[in-house]
Amino acid sequence: MNRSRRFSPVSLLLPAWEALARESLGRFLRGLPRGVEQNEATLRAILRRHAGSEVGRQQRFAHMARLADLGTAWREALPVQDYAGFREPIARIADGARDVLFPGRPPLLVSTSGTTADPKLFPVTRRQQNQALRYIALLTPAARARAVPGLGFRAPVATLMVASRPGQVTAAGIPVGNPSGAGIRRIRPLAPPFWVFPPAVLGVRHYPSALYLHALFALRAGDLGCIEAIYSSHVVNWAGLILARGEELVRDIADGTLSAQLDLGADERAVLAPDLYPDPARARAVAQALAGGEAGVMGRLWPELKAVSAVISGAFAASRPRLRALAGPGPMFYTTCFGATEGMIGINLDINQPEHYVLALGACHFEFVPEDELGAASPRAVGVDRLEQGARYEVVITNHAGLYRYRLGDVVRIEGRTGTTPVFSFAWRLGNVIDLVGEKTSEQHLGGAVAALLAELPGAGLSGEFCCWPDLARLPYRYVVYVERPVEEAAWPPEAALASRLDELLQRENPSYASLARRNGRLAELELRCLPPGSFEALVQRQRDASGGASVNQAKLPRLLRSAAQRDLLESLVRNPPG
Repeated sequence: MNRSRRFSPVSLLLPAWEALARESLGRFLRGLPRGVEQNEATLRAILRRHAGSEVGRQQRFAHMARLADLGTAWREALPVQDYAGFREPIARIADGARDVLFPGRPPLLVSTSGTTADPKLFPVTRRQQNQALRYIALLTPAARARAVPGLGFRAPVATLMVASRPGQVTAAGIPVGNPSGAGIRRIRPLAPPFWVFPPAVLGVRHYPSALYLHALFALRAGDLGCIEAIYSSHVVNWAGLILARGEELVRDIADGTLSAQLDLGADERAVLAPDLYPDPARARAVAQALAGGEAGVMGRLWPELKAVSAVISGAFAASRPRLRALAGPGPMFYTTCFGATEGMIGINLDINQPEHYVLALGACHFEFVPEDELGAASPRAVGVDRLEQGARYEVVITNHAGLYRYRLGDVVRIEGRTGTTPVFSFAWRLGNVIDLVGEKTSEQHLGGAVAALLAELPGAGLSGEFCCWPDLARLPYRYVVYVERPVEEAAWPPEAALASRLDELLQRENPSYASLARRNGRLAELELRCLPPGSFEALVQRQRDASGGASVNQAKLPRLLRSAAQRDLLESLVRNPPG
């Protein structure tokens, strides 16, 4: 066991932390039968708190909050709108204006990762941040301990996060950062005592070095019970780092040192030094586990590993087969929360249905645009009580930081209810439906086809990741899809044969692609590009560099390439693999 964790005075906080987390989960569960009422109560509370803002005075929030039929008044007062409706007031806030969308000014502006569109800025209030922390730091650990047999709340956890600093400030001096990094910074002084790494790791400036340190301290903890990250692809790539730098890690564990290859400042090395000690016995165990190869390596490294906790549904389902191969048969997968920069949306409570989320009561006020209204100029939104099982809706939120009736862009399918609280699954992200000829090919369709293709091939790819773009320069139009080859060379068929097979699989995943696109010649057969290992990480790094304050924790591979620069980068990597 990590000595710093075993003997840390912070470990005395564990019983209190556990009690608070379990009480928070219990209160959340008790509220599910009254989900409709709780959702309305959240809106009333937001309106009262924001009544003194410009928008609050204009729309008479204080009066509206007292109305018996709040839902009708709310729908008549403000339109459902996307980011364009908030761009001007947020720009004023960034320039220093106060009391615009909410009282005062925000301590932080956050930037989206820019995966499906240009990065956007959003204000963050303390209350919104506290709501996110409630789900991440209290509800999720308690729900995971409840769902995973044998895990418990106190099992040692490796958390693949960094407390990235604000990347810039506005002209008015407001920091521009990211929500997850800001939240981690807030809880860092009282770091969860079940973390296997010292809190100083979270502040490491160089992201690859931070991931190496996460690996080092996790490998030292032979009793590791859980690995958590935001996305399953992060865990897969982290496991790849461990396999690629195994000898280096074993040496550091044995000698109690930090590799000279790490990009660490003298101050960072000094603050980490007290947590280092030689452990030759553990180093030998790690070396033996790594010698067994990739298959089941995580289970060999950590025999007590009970859970991998990350989003494994939606766009990230493509990583699941690869993650299962690395983890082995023992650890269970627990999907954590479903959220966005703008607010928390849902939490998974059923480990047997990782794609199902219970609506995150209290995190925001929720409304829903029916599927047949998605293309309307002024779409109507319905309340939680009007949702129909099996139907699909776009999520609309009013949050604690000045977004009112905001179109989130995520389309969900209603799977049922717990009490009166909806249970939903992710359907697609608006903008990630490629609808060249009306066939509505989604990233889930393409992800299913890619996963099926890779399952037929030796090596099965780095992580099952993919991205694509529509080629409109030639007639008929066609899709161009990118996948990565495995780390070890494998005898893959020629790209043309792989493309034909992927096209067949996509027709099976999306029958409309077959009937409306391929059979009548409206779309040509798709093309496939097989990239060398590391190509997608290079593209994600491009996203991080381009998005300013966006979180390295939240950076993810863009499924749909929207810029010529992204396409040019991948095409160059086909010809010149990353060094």
